[in-house]
Amino acid sequence: MKKMTFTALVLASALAMSACGSSEPAKGTAGSGGTTKVTVGTLPILPTAAIMLGMDKGFFAKEGLDVKLETGQGGAALVPAVMSGQMQFATGNPISLLQARDKGLDVRVVSSYTYDTDKGVHAVLTRPDSGIKTAKDLVGKKVAVNTLKSMGDLLIMDAVKKDGGDPKAVSFVELPYPNMEAALQSGQVDAVWTPEPFMTIIRKADNPVVTYPGVASVKGHPTMVYFASGTLVKSKPELVSAMAKAINATMDYAQAHPDEVRAKAASTLKIDPALSKAVVLEDMGGPVRKDELTSMGGLMKEYGVITKDADVVGLLQSVPKP
Repeated sequence: MKKMTFTALVLASALAMSACGSSEPAKGTAGSGGTTKVTVGTLPILPTAAIMLGMDKGFFAKEGLDVKLETGQGGAALVPAVMSGQMQFATGNPISLLQARDKGLDVRVVSSYTYDTDKGVHAVLTRPDSGIKTAKDLVGKKVAVNTLKSMGDLLIMDAVKKDGGDPKAVSFVELPYPNMEAALQSGQVDAVWTPEPFMTIIRKADNPVVTYPGVASVKGHPTMVYFASGTLVKSKPELVSAMAKAINATMDYAQAHPDEVRAKAASTLKIDPALSKAVVLEDMGGPVRKDELTSMGGLMKEYGVITKDADVVGLLQSVPKP
């Protein structure tokens, strides 16, 4: 019962964060002594607590930013809001952003956010009686991911290939993270792919990990980045630079103070404190890892997610120098 209550609380928290109202920046330019209001799209996942912590510590206020957070289901869903100006910045996984550039959308990374660890921060899990032991056992099976043709299925396919299986023989279905445990238990799917905190929730219900596909595929890859539209980057470079500085300061602090991130998650997202201590945190901060991002772009073309070479250079062209 506690697991279901926690899931409901995560969803309630996400809805509470999605406040209505105009997201047009207020008058004043960050860095000029004024205060600029910005709306930032986030996801209902544990690392969002790091940004909340950075807001508490004053890293954004120091750069003249008055931040409002809004929550979406996935990075791909936040791209239209950023492109339309409804949000000035948002978090997204680099696969979704490279897809957007492949479709002609001028999205630009402005700062790093989180990275996979050597232990793995997202996993494929299955039922104890499924007979699925390794990545290649996923061949012919149905696996739930939160978004099709994105980070989950891409890295799973590569993990299956490296384990000697046929990546094209895995069937993927799209499900929201909070629905995955029930779908697994009911037999609707054979396995699920999920990050924290759901990874730990599902694992603690005696569902074993099959593989950590990020570790098996592109080790240390970026999991999330902050992005903006090319229009904002060109029209308000001071604002983009201020946001990058605030995020970098926040992520460096979060990396050095993981217990504070866990405590913030427990208090703000209403996560059981014991659970917040048990989950695996991503690595945070540091420069965007271009080599790993380039490798992921290569996988996108190899597995047919995009048809042209991934535009990594275009995606990273606006990252301010530290």
